[in-house]
Amino acid sequence: MKFKKLIINNFMRLKGENTIEFSTLPDKNVTVVLGDNTVGKTTLAQAIRWCLYGNIISTQYDNSKNICLLNTDILNDMTANDRKEISVELDIENSINGQDRSCRILRRAEFVRKFPQLVAIQKTESLKMYIKNPITGSEEPYDNIGKDEGKVDDMISELLPKDLSSYFLFDGERWSDAKNTQNDIKDSIYTLVGISPIRQMKEHLGDLGTNGRSSVIKRLGDKKTGSGAEYNTIEKSIEDYYGRIDAQKHEIEEAQNNVEYYQKKADEIKDILNANPNVEKDQKECEKLKRDIESGTSRIEKYKKDIITRFSDSYVYFAAPLLQDVVNMLDGVDLQGSDIPDVTDKTIHAILQNGRCLCGHEVHKDSFEEKELLKLLEIVPPAKIGTVVENFKDKLANWSNRSANLYDAIKEDAESYQQESDDLEDLKEELTIKEKKIDRKINFAGERNKMNSYLIKVREANQTISNDKAVIENLKHKIAMEEEKKKDLEAKNKENEKLDRYIAYAKALYKSANEIYQEKEQNLLGELNQIIEKNFREMFNEQEKYAKLDDDYTLHLYYRNLRDSKGYANAEATGLSEGEKIARNFAFIVSILELANKMKDEGDDAQAMPLVLDGPFSKLSDVNTAKVARVLPKVANQVIIFMLDKDWEPSGLAEYTDTNYMYRLEKSIEENSSEVKKQKEVAE
Repeated sequence: MKFKKLIINNFMRLKGENTIEFSTLPDKNVTVVLGDNTVGKTTLAQAIRWCLYGNIISTQYDNSKNICLLNTDILNDMTANDRKEISVELDIENSINGQDRSCRILRRAEFVRKFPQLVAIQKTESLKMYIKNPITGSEEPYDNIGKDEGKVDDMISELLPKDLSSYFLFDGERWSDAKNTQNDIKDSIYTLVGISPIRQMKEHLGDLGTNGRSSVIKRLGDKKTGSGAEYNTIEKSIEDYYGRIDAQKHEIEEAQNNVEYYQKKADEIKDILNANPNVEKDQKECEKLKRDIESGTSRIEKYKKDIITRFSDSYVYFAAPLLQDVVNMLDGVDLQGSDIPDVTDKTIHAILQNGRCLCGHEVHKDSFEEKELLKLLEIVPPAKIGTVVENFKDKLANWSNRSANLYDAIKEDAESYQQESDDLEDLKEELTIKEKKIDRKINFAGERNKMNSYLIKVREANQTISNDKAVIENLKHKIAMEEEKKKDLEAKNKENEKLDRYIAYAKALYKSANEIYQEKEQNLLGELNQIIEKNFREMFNEQEKYAKLDDDYTLHLYYRNLRDSKGYANAEATGLSEGEKIARNFAFIVSILELANKMKDEGDDAQAMPLVLDGPFSKLSDVNTAKVARVLPKVANQVIIFMLDKDWEPSGLAEYTDTNYMYRLEKSIEENSSEVKKQKEVAE
């Protein structure tokens, strides 16, 4: 199946009629539409989607409910009574069992303006399909009744299932969101490779609703009747257990949302930290410099205080030389006398006054003892100063020793003070340089603490999920026990024998369907993951990581051979960049198409569809753009790309593109509309 032509009239950003013919050449199967941002590339993808399914998708700029399908320039010129039509026509080349079954799909809608507001209100919509007669070559309407009967919709669903639209209508922005990649991925894969019927059969028989409460088996069981109060009590208990299981499942869903939210917040912070390792290092160095500056300032103050303290004793340094001169002068005079150590004039006056000597003799006036004491009075201090001078010399010697060390001590402190001051200036200068390099708005320590807090909440939510699952398993066990009690009671009722046969038959069918389903599912996942790993490695020359679709049908990246405590293990890569997410999803898209084509070649009922890509390379590097683009024309029978000019040359798609199928979107300067032109016409 290939798209041949797209005709758009007054749809969104495209004013008037715009036509694009798509390449159906086998060797040059790429059609390219180039254009800047906001000129209408996404409008082309929206037009195809609207033509096929009657709806559009939300974009990064606006919600789909707020997007006006009627061109705003047309709307602006309308009066209150005007009616304007939009239309999109898609011609499809298709072959079924060797017969040409090409068709043309045409969807129209009529709008009126809610005057004076600039709001378009849709009044009517119609959908028609014209199928080519393989014998006459003429077109024949498939459904004259229109959309209401749904015949055209059913035919479109057979040709291009809506569940698969995310794959052949690739939105680069949407596929960069991990949550969106998980939505409907399981159903889409099953539809693509043809195991949906067996899955639907299994679900219908036993899996619908909580624990199969809406399934055939459960509904047949509900028709069985028992008797007595005991039977009613058992049924009430079972219903209560089911209600508690529903409550636990709701709690699990909330916890899973918390895991997703807090993991996303933690990954965002991790990206910031990983993207700024040098800044974080500089910030740590700044903190160390600040501590060093604080310590240096403290030491300088200590040296300063020591110098002041020493200068308070400086009189000994300056007085010692002067007093030494006095001593030298006194040394030339006989000052020694015949003094008795520690005897002064006060001692002698006290003896004379008391009238008794120290030895006990009485001292009388004009006695021998009095005369000797008076003689002695003339030679003891202060009559003689020799003793005082000797005491002074001793003190002077002590001062000299102290003054000799004072100079050296002050000099040493002064030198240390100067050295510390120089070092402090160097530290302050280094700190200034470091601080200029840092984005001071980011508090790395705080961000890391927040990240760790988020990761703790992730673990707590996961623990809640684990606990709730354990509770659910316990409740299931209780239900099974109650069901056994019911069986014992129901066995007494012969009216239930017929229903038992039906249930046994349904359970046997369910078991067979489940076995077939599980085998197909495991084989499918195994084969698909081999292709995903191969394509991811080849497309991105990736040796360290590999992409994988896990059993929960979500896409992940894993490190190869990362050692843990038990040996080598494959650890999941988290905190993916936008480029890595796109790369992972590209590998999946290419792989699922490759698997579908392979199954088609092997005779399986798989779809071979065109691949329409809107802005696929905008978040990829030039190198990865080239790697991805090289693979696309080989795995899809037709490739249609709406892309930025900057991505054209790096993509290398010129090799697969005929210049007749190169277009450009140009925006009118006077109006808010764009038009599609052939690249050749623009160049001329």
